[in-house]
Amino acid sequence: MAAFLWIWLLRESDPQGVSAKPKSHICSSLYSDYRMLLTTTIQVAEKTREGLFRIVSELERERGRRVSYDEAITVLIERSKAKDSARLHFRRLYGTLGPDPQAWRELRKLRRGERVRLERIAKTPQ
Repeated sequence: MAAFLWIWLLRESDPQGVSAKPKSHICSSLYSDYRMLLTTTIQVAEKTREGLFRIVSELERERGRRVSYDEAITVLIERSKAKDSARLHFRRLYGTLGPDPQAWRELRKLRRGERVRLERIAKTPQ
């Protein structure tokens, strides 16, 4: 059964859908307060909700304060971006093949050939 999760999200449009950006005559602090009141409901599986709850609990323990689901999702997004960036940096640093299927086929072909050559060398009498 899916669970509903209320998350404070910043929306880019107002509730009437009249304009996408705030007008210059609206006080920016009032507008940001107004935007913070808009909520979005997302549907997640029970298992996902439990996992997100665990992450919220861990963040609360680490930070020593209450953490919202929005903060937890933001942290997950940041960690994902950091992990992707680290992987990209690692690939550049060490020249790994990456996800190129043709390169992997060529590598397997070269390794097969090398294995056959080493077996042939091992069989020769010394």
